[in-house]
Amino acid sequence: MRTQSQWLEHAQRMAAERELEDVAAALEAIRAAVRRRAGMEGAVDAPADDVALTVALAERARISGHVVLSSDVPVVGPLIVLTQRVIRILLRWYINPIVDQQNNFNDLVVRAIFDLEARQRRLERMLRGAASDSDAVAE
Repeated sequence: MRTQSQWLEHAQRMAAERELEDVAAALEAIRAAVRRRAGMEGAVDAPADDVALTVALAERARISGHVVLSSDVPVVGPLIVLTQRVIRILLRWYINPIVDQQNNFNDLVVRAIFDLEARQRRLERMLRGAASDSDAVAE
């Protein structure tokens, strides 16, 4: 499964290969790749603020159990980092499945949010259409 950065790199490569001159078109290609990854392909008519919000949500949905280890302690800092690495290696069997489970849940939540957002936009369009129909009948 590709990571978020790999999807973005892939979309950027696609944009470069097609020699997209228009910056807006390149950004839309990247957003489309993010929407495909998140399973919200129907959300193409979202306002710019909604698209930015959904892109930010998709970017933050994946977590990692591998945080950079460091220590600012002058003399024993490298020993502290080594101890942390050993503990991380020993607990990897326990932590990685939890992180994977959380990432799977986050992906489902992001997809559900995107689906609800698309459904809301469809309902808003239907309401606008019904309102304009009722205005036409009233005249």
